[in-house]
Amino acid sequence: MTVTIVSFAAYTLAVVLVGLYSARYARRSNEDFFLAGRSLGPWVAAMSASASSESGWVTLGLVGWAYSNGVQAYWIIPGCLLGYLFNWYVIAGRMAERSRAIGALTLPDFFAFSFRERWPLLRIVSVLVILVAMVLYVAAQFAAAGKAFAATFHGTTFNITYHQGIWLGASIVLIYTVSGGFRAVCWTDFLQALLMVGALVVFPVYLLIAHGGYAYVAGLLSQVAPAGGRAADLLRFLPDLSGPALVGFLLGSGALGINFGYPGQPHVLVRFMGLRDQRAARLAGAVSFVWGLLIYWGAVTVGLFARAMAEQHESWTARLSDGELSLVVAAMNLLPGALSGLVLAAVLAAICSTADSQLVVAASSAANDLYARLIRRRQAGAHPWLNRAVVAGLGLMAVWLVYDQQVQVYKYVLDYGWAILGAAFGPQVILILLWRRASHAGCLVGMLTGFAVAILWRYYRLNELAGIEVYNLPLAFVAALLANVILSLLVPKRQATVS
Repeated sequence: MTVTIVSFAAYTLAVVLVGLYSARYARRSNEDFFLAGRSLGPWVAAMSASASSESGWVTLGLVGWAYSNGVQAYWIIPGCLLGYLFNWYVIAGRMAERSRAIGALTLPDFFAFSFRERWPLLRIVSVLVILVAMVLYVAAQFAAAGKAFAATFHGTTFNITYHQGIWLGASIVLIYTVSGGFRAVCWTDFLQALLMVGALVVFPVYLLIAHGGYAYVAGLLSQVAPAGGRAADLLRFLPDLSGPALVGFLLGSGALGINFGYPGQPHVLVRFMGLRDQRAARLAGAVSFVWGLLIYWGAVTVGLFARAMAEQHESWTARLSDGELSLVVAAMNLLPGALSGLVLAAVLAAICSTADSQLVVAASSAANDLYARLIRRRQAGAHPWLNRAVVAGLGLMAVWLVYDQQVQVYKYVLDYGWAILGAAFGPQVILILLWRRASHAGCLVGMLTGFAVAILWRYYRLNELAGIEVYNLPLAFVAALLANVILSLLVPKRQATVS
């Protein structure tokens, strides 16, 4: 355990030092704090954007999803990678050029400047959407940190509790994010993405070699009947292809439904806005695709092995009261101390790489889009103390949201933060970049529609009323897209000169 703690502490210190070092560059301007001076190359952009997308919902949530649902969890791979390809090869280059041309530093800037709006309706609505969704999203990351620390240090000299783990994870993220802004986030996310490859590729490969490969998993899971299911259901790759079940599968959060969220994530889109040029997007897309393929495969494979070992009644699996702890607990019991410490660090890396990005995006919304643009009405100039104060304040609010409850990270992230952002922003970004007739009215109504449907569908559990499991994101996305198109046709955009 001592070796585990030392290796974990060494990684954490390295991340904080990178963040503090980058702070020397973040004092120059808001453009540097929020977009790293629009200087991101393909490797840093790809790894940073990918790591910021795949948070604790992968290292904890997806592993737990595979633990509970079996090999069908592999369907998450095409579900996510389709989103990767669309983002990098359709959205990224266009987003970089458009945001540079109109001088947008943030996503609300992008919406407002694209239509030269006189009344800041799009700006205010987009800021409110970001603040609501990001606090929920970051809260899920801190809950994941609490789970991971509690599972790792339970019964040791440190004996960190869930509540203490939340504070520890939040403190690590806030220290370097408050100091260095977007540049610190990108540099640290690059390191974190590499570490995630080690944990979610090397570890499952080791499990395959050491325990007889997939034959070992199949042999143990072939007789398992999950709750409400039949024997061998965990090994059934193809879902029920009849009627409502097929619709629920295709539009569910465990398969293709998740890809609707990728074009609307501000913490990913801001990487596109910070790209050095359009050529960087093409190479970044290839790097990101390979990284995602490896990470998703590894997360699902670890979950399957943990479930198989639990069915074999391995002694350490008694601690798996929550399948989302599979990666952490398995690494602690199956790997040497130094390597298990790196796996814990990778779990924290996934959490940090999303939480830090979202905090910077939320800070930019409050400091730049509300204070600088609407209150002071200044287009330039840095607001370092306000930027940092907002990051700290939102971080503390996120801690408060999950402090007294343990959430299922997988569902919490995808049903709330991911779905709200994907539905409210994704259709609007796509239409602005690809359809010349998209109008201010259409964008505003589409944004409000996506936001409302995503929340109401989940809050009132309308999927249960419909009798099938339909993920709120695809439904809200389509509703927002249709609302935008219809209003854009009815209320065309005005032709105006630049004010």
